[in-house]
Amino acid sequence: MNIKVKDIIGTNFENEDAIVLREYIKQHIGAPIMLDFSDIDKVSTSFLCCLFTDLINSEGRDYIAANVDVKNLSNTRDLRRVLLGTAF
Repeated sequence: MNIKVKDIIGTNFENEDAIVLREYIKQHIGAPIMLDFSDIDKVSTSFLCCLFTDLINSEGRDYIAANVDVKNLSNTRDLRRVLLGTAF
């Protein structure tokens, strides 16, 4: 499933909007998910933590890393750190 982030939460979002996106992702768990961050300049690390921490806790780190992919994200290094649970 391809999810265009801007279609769900727009391009001018706050960290709390990660909850909306996370709930949308949860509805589609079970199939591979591609999050498309097209037209979004920068995504804060706090947003990524809010988005993925609960998913990792409920579905497991390995499952999320294998089934949720991203494209057009400017700071993929921060995403990898969130997914791996490593410190900044």
